Amino acid sequence: MGLVAQNLRRSRREFVLSSFGIAMGIASLGFFTALALGVRSLVLDRVFHIDRIEVEPARSDLEIPLLGGLGGSRPITDETVAKLRALPGVRAAAPRMRLAFPAKAWGGVELLGQNRYAEIIGDGVDPAAVAGESFSPQPFADLSPPAGAPGDACNSDGDCKKPGEYCAWDVHECQRPVPMIISKVLLELYNSGFARSHNLPRVSSFLASRFRGFTITIELGQSFMGARAARGVPRQRRAMLVGVSDRAIPIGVSFPLAYVRRWNAEYAGEAAARGYSSVVVEVKDQRAVTEVAAAARGLGLSVIDSGAEQAGLAITLIGLLFVIVSLAILAVATINIAHTFFRAVAERRREIGVLRAVGASGSDIRQILLGEAAAIGLCGGGVGLAAARVAALLCDLAARSHVPELFRPESFFRFPPLLVAGVLAFALLTCLAGALLPALAAARMEPAEALAAR
Repeated sequence: MGLVAQNLRRSRREFVLSSFGIAMGIASLGFFTALALGVRSLVLDRVFHIDRIEVEPARSDLEIPLLGGLGGSRPITDETVAKLRALPGVRAAAPRMRLAFPAKAWGGVELLGQNRYAEIIGDGVDPAAVAGESFSPQPFADLSPPAGAPGDACNSDGDCKKPGEYCAWDVHECQRPVPMIISKVLLELYNSGFARSHNLPRVSSFLASRFRGFTITIELGQSFMGARAARGVPRQRRAMLVGVSDRAIPIGVSFPLAYVRRWNAEYAGEAAARGYSSVVVEVKDQRAVTEVAAAARGLGLSVIDSGAEQAGLAITLIGLLFVIVSLAILAVATINIAHTFFRAVAERRREIGVLRAVGASGSDIRQILLGEAAAIGLCGGGVGLAAARVAALLCDLAARSHVPELFRPESFFRFPPLLVAGVLAFALLTCLAGALLPALAAARMEPAEALAAR
């Protein structure tokens, strides 16, 4: 070890230049690999949710309504949902049901200074699908009074004494608002489009949490466009925002499934209340997604393409491209190290001859040179990893002003211990590979031959 340290000090300029190439290659390799891991985790786990798939009734090109739906799709029933839950590798299956009739909503005077009006796009979500998520000031569940047990009689909201209740004027009963949830996608569309064009404040993650308890009025069976439901009498109910969830419909609002089932039966008929529009299937292991999707198709269902596979492939290919560039840099650095050590061996021929003459074996000479290469690799690898971490921090800071807050992770990079150890090992092996041939050549030198050199 003493000879290794002494030789490194004597030739520190050459070795610093050699380690610089290793550091550059390792920095780029660590940076782009960590970026690929981080972005893949963000896109597949938080945006596309690779651990779940959504299935819907298979549609046929032969579906002809005028002929009684010849060749049409069959709705998803409770029996189908039970079969999905029984599939190997499935953790849960949550049915969803779209609103099958027109509805409209208005509200926002408390926050925006005036009411805003919109058509309702929504669906019903099984509350079991959002179990474990935090909602307030009331749960995401069916809060309607049991059949045969109406709420307190009222003529105005002031007659309702229980916290949070209002007076449903058509039945003169006190009721709790219908819970609803929205997605981050809807909030970002508001921030990037509606808020900007109407000069309204943007909604941050903190502000979104403060919106819980915000209520709107919905009118069932009636549209602003003049359309009316085929049956039922239009009536108004209040709905309350209780949280933001990635289980909510991306564009629109989601209610507890029981409400939508009753509304569909009232305004669209019993058939609309029995069939689900889709089922979200969550798998126990991401590797089981393909098998579960194939089994779902075997049940006559169609898998909704979320784009996760294409996104994952694109991320993999881009990451592979940058890794190839990093390996090219490391290949050049390896050649540079080989050149440096060949020159060092040539300059130390007499010194190597003296060591051999006093009893050093060829193996000892080889170990000295490879020890120097290992030191260069570890130092260059450590510097490269540090540079990669600094560059990652700078990129994360820059992203704070360009990436929407609602979708921004703590970091776009992942440096797991396995990656750090692997990159350092790669730096070490790269330097050892570059120094191997010069070390073997030095080990084969005969003492007389080396001492005769000038």
